Amino acid sequence: MQNKIYMLFVLLLLSFCHSQDNKIVDLAKISNDFDVSEFYSNKIKKTNEIISKDPKSMDKKEALNLLDNAFFVKDTLGYFKTDGRFPTELSLESTNDWMVRNKKPTEIFGYGYKTVAYDPEKDKIAVLNTVTFPKMDMVEDRKGKLMYLKVEKTSKTSADYSKIKDYISKKCKKIAVDDDDPNASYWKDESFYYYLFKDDHQEEEISFDSQGNKISKSVEVTEIRLMMFEMSYIKKMEELGIYSAGYKFWKKSF
Repeated sequence: MQNKIYMLFVLLLLSFCHSQDNKIVDLAKISNDFDVSEFYSNKIKKTNEIISKDPKSMDKKEALNLLDNAFFVKDTLGYFKTDGRFPTELSLESTNDWMVRNKKPTEIFGYGYKTVAYDPEKDKIAVLNTVTFPKMDMVEDRKGKLMYLKVEKTSKTSADYSKIKDYISKKCKKIAVDDDDPNASYWKDESFYYYLFKDDHQEEEISFDSQGNKISKSVEVTEIRLMMFEMSYIKKMEELGIYSAGYKFWKKSF
């Protein structure tokens, strides 16, 4: 009997760990065969279910509980003629972008998945070297291969950026690109190009005491942005001359 209980506990634990793996992406282990559409499928479905509900049919508490969920959207990406807007003939853009909404793409490239609403304190969708991110966007090609991703967070401790920078500097080779932004750095490993950015600044933090009086203070924060581009994506965009995310890597000088 004890053995059965132990086995049941192990199975439940493994099931829990598996579900956690599906919820939080470890960027240190990701590859271009990551199933982007499967990862976002339930998230998109839940978002659509929430926004389809009639707010008049819910009480305030129920409505607030629904809004406590992160929201995600899926979009189609295509090649569009730039008409001189960019220094290339074609650009890769969302078909919902207001600049190209009434234009027909010359070709469909793939699909993009975006986090459009989230709780910066509670939500965790990706992790790298113990640093968690509440927001992650991904792009896949029509074959379902991961092309690039972007994670972002606002951190109240400089240690988070240091952990990310330490991981990348040990795993990757720093490369030079045509960018003089002192807050940005560029890297590569065997599979991806990396863009890492930080911005240190102050933000106003508001709280209330027990009497309801507003308390305001300035806090130091670090905006962290990390983008990972699959190498075949950069190569294809460079060969075709497409203006798109990651274009600075075209000017790399090793």
